[in-house]
Amino acid sequence: MDEKLKRTLKSMIVGMSIYNVILMILSVIVFMILYKNNENAYIAIIKNEIGLVIGYIVSIIGIYSIAKSIVKVTSKQDEDFAKKYITFMSTIRFIVFVVINKNVVGIEAGILYVLSVFGIKIGAYLAPTIEKKIFN
Repeated sequence: MDEKLKRTLKSMIVGMSIYNVILMILSVIVFMILYKNNENAYIAIIKNEIGLVIGYIVSIIGIYSIAKSIVKVTSKQDEDFAKKYITFMSTIRFIVFVVINKNVVGIEAGILYVLSVFGIKIGAYLAPTIEKKIFN
């Protein structure tokens, strides 16, 4: 991986981290309001926040998987291979995403899981700004 791609990945992870910390703070506040009459409120909040943390970890793994796919495809210089490989890897990432959402996280924390994985997009949008402010 070249240095520019590594810097971009770092910037995306910083952007995702900022997004996920804000999401975690807001979700704890919302859950504290929603579960204020529940005697097991803290257990419910922790279960839901675990979905967010798992989503964050899956996001970081997903970003590195995407970057490795890009490096592999650009080194081959074969358009047919690129289409097939990118489609295959996208399918694998989607299957992993769905399996984790359904079997590991569950329905209750699934929304936070999905919002956390959405952090990949937020990180991508924030990456140029973060790269200019922090890494230059």
